[in-house]
Amino acid sequence: MDLLINYILRILPAVIIIIIGSFLLRPNKSLRIIIYVLSFILLRDALTPASLWSLGITNGVPWIRLYLNHIFLIGMGFFSLIFVILLMLFDKENSKEVTLINRTKAVPGLLFSIIALIILVAPFIIVYGYSNVETRGGIVPEEYIISILFFSLFGNFLEEVLFRGYIYNFFRKKDNDIKAGIISGFVFCFFHIYLATTVTSIGTPLLLFTLWEGIICGIVGSKYGVIPSTIVHGGAIFLLTSGLI
Repeated sequence: MDLLINYILRILPAVIIIIIGSFLLRPNKSLRIIIYVLSFILLRDALTPASLWSLGITNGVPWIRLYLNHIFLIGMGFFSLIFVILLMLFDKENSKEVTLINRTKAVPGLLFSIIALIILVAPFIIVYGYSNVETRGGIVPEEYIISILFFSLFGNFLEEVLFRGYIYNFFRKKDNDIKAGIISGFVFCFFHIYLATTVTSIGTPLLLFTLWEGIICGIVGSKYGVIPSTIVHGGAIFLLTSGLI
């Protein structure tokens, strides 16, 4: 609990500034998206100095492990889900354009998301085979697997709403669907620069991974919606953080 309290105290001043600033600025539709994304980056990147997750690199390939506490894992998942619900309810100007799932392609979308997930993690399956799991975060106890899955899916659901929902729709007004999806992948990578170069020292490997992940999720999201892209994104994070690959 000390780590969780430290995390809350660490982000609290910034959260207060964001709330007050948003109230004073009365941001328009586009500026609200920027505020949402920057707020998410704050909450995500602060996990590192608060020791609530660990990122490293082995043989040039990044790895990640989460703080193994059920309250933290499930709580963060619920927090992200609640945040999504609040966005959908109170920012309908942005949210009305978000396609959670293309109902006419729901089944193909879910099937394609599984294929995309396999493509996304395939390089890790190959490269991880040349290193011992102890050198990339260690074995994860089985009792935490379900909580990690919950965290991965719902935590990344919020991120996908932001990038494959709001940001994707912003670029879709200027470009075709696939191109807008790919651009959202580049923007996704862009917002990992601070994490890759300042918060951690992983650098290029982390940026390459997030670019690879972002483009794949962008293509899936552009064709089938946010939920299928969340399956890809959340599924990949689950496989990486659970040590199952």
